[in-house]
Amino acid sequence: MATAAAFDTYRFIQNLMKSGFTEQQAETLAYEQVNLLNSNLTTTQDLEVLRLATAAKITESQAATETKIEEMRLATAKDIADSQAATEAKIAESRAATDAKIEEMRLATSREIAESRSAMEAKIAESQAATEAKIAEAQAATDAKIAEMRLATSKEIAEAQAATDAKIAEAQAATDAKIAEYQASTDAKIAALDAKVEEFRIATDARTAAIQADLEKYRISTEAKIEELRHSTEAKIQSAKYDLVKWIYPALVAQLGLYIALTKLL
Repeated sequence: MATAAAFDTYRFIQNLMKSGFTEQQAETLAYEQVNLLNSNLTTTQDLEVLRLATAAKITESQAATETKIEEMRLATAKDIADSQAATEAKIAESRAATDAKIEEMRLATSREIAESRSAMEAKIAESQAATEAKIAEAQAATDAKIAEMRLATSKEIAEAQAATDAKIAEAQAATDAKIAEYQASTDAKIAALDAKVEEFRIATDARTAAIQADLEKYRISTEAKIEELRHSTEAKIQSAKYDLVKWIYPALVAQLGLYIALTKLL
C-alpha cells in the first residue's frame, strides 16, 4: 500500500497522453500499474517488460500520429493548391473578360469617332463645294456683265466715231469742236463705267472673303466639336476602367486573405 501511495498516477497519465495515448488508454495503464504495485507481483524484470511494452506502444502511437499529421498536411496542401488554382483561373477569366470589354468599348468608340469625323468632313467638303460653286457662279456673272458693258461701250464708241467722221466730212472745223466735246463726254462715261466695274469687283471680293471667313469659322467649330467628343470618349473609357478596378480589387483582396489564412494553417 505504501508503494501504491508513492506512485504519481496523475503525472503518469499526463506523460502517457503527451506521448500520444488517449485519456482512456492512459488511465487504463495507470490503473494496471497501480494494481501491479499493490499486489507486490511486479519484479524488476516485469517492470522492464512493462517499460518496453509501454515504450513500444508509445513509439507505435507516435508513428501513427505522425502518419496522420503527414496525411492531414498533404491533404491540406492539396486543398490549398486546388483552391489557389481555382482562384487563379477565376482571376484569369475575370481579367480576360475585362480586357475583352475594354477592347470592345475602345473599338466601338473608335468607330463612333471615325463615323463622326467622316460625317463632319463630308459636311465640310459639301459646304466648301457649294461655296466654291457660288463664288464661281458670281465670278462668271460678273465677267459676263463686264463683257456686256464693254461691248455696249464699244458699240457706242463706234457709232459716235462713225457720226463724227461723217460730220468731219461736212465741216472740219465744227466737227473738231464737236469731236472734242463728245470725246470728253465719252471719257467721262468710260471713267464712270470703270468706277462701277471696280466697285462691283470690290463688292464681289468682299462677299468672297465673307464666305471664306464663314467657312473657316465652321471648320474651327467642327474641329472643336470633334475634339470635345474625343475628350468625352476618353473620359468614359477612364471611368469604365476605374469601375472595373473597383470591382476587381475587393475580390483580389479577399482571395489574398484566403490564401494567407490557408498558408497559416499549413
